[in-house]
Amino acid sequence: MMDFNGRGYEAAGRWLVEDSGLTFSEIKEIRNMATRKVNALYGKFRDDVRIGSDDGFDDVLWQTVANGFQSFHSCTAESLTEMYDENRYTESFAYSFHAVNSIEDEQFAANKFLKRERAAKHIEEMRRFGGGFDQKLIAAFEHADNNNRRKLAVGFPELFEHLVD
Repeated sequence: MMDFNGRGYEAAGRWLVEDSGLTFSEIKEIRNMATRKVNALYGKFRDDVRIGSDDGFDDVLWQTVANGFQSFHSCTAESLTEMYDENRYTESFAYSFHAVNSIEDEQFAANKFLKRERAAKHIEEMRRFGGGFDQKLIAAFEHADNNNRRKLAVGFPELFEHLVD
């Protein structure tokens, strides 16, 4: 239903993320499965296929996976070489998953932001209500250079690990 060959990689990626009805975890599993299949083909044919460029070989492998079960299981070194020579492949099917990568990047950034916000709130509470040691530790962190901030983050991860890069 993704119809990579009919839609192209951008529309296929949008369909996967917006219209497939799959959860984000299921979409990631599809991407991971496709990547495993490409890696399996690479391992099987890397020494036997006569394709002039690594990029072309990669595109042909992704096209084979996009073409489905029969194409994946019946391909040979000769059929992959013919696909390349006859230009029977399109932009890499892997590009369909850029939308998934974008979601992961956004999710990672949001999680990092939330962790920093929680840590900052926790530190503010400790500054106001914590004991003398906690308050001195926070003051040391605030006045430290980046190297020493990292050291404090390693020593006291529950307080500072989300506040340093």
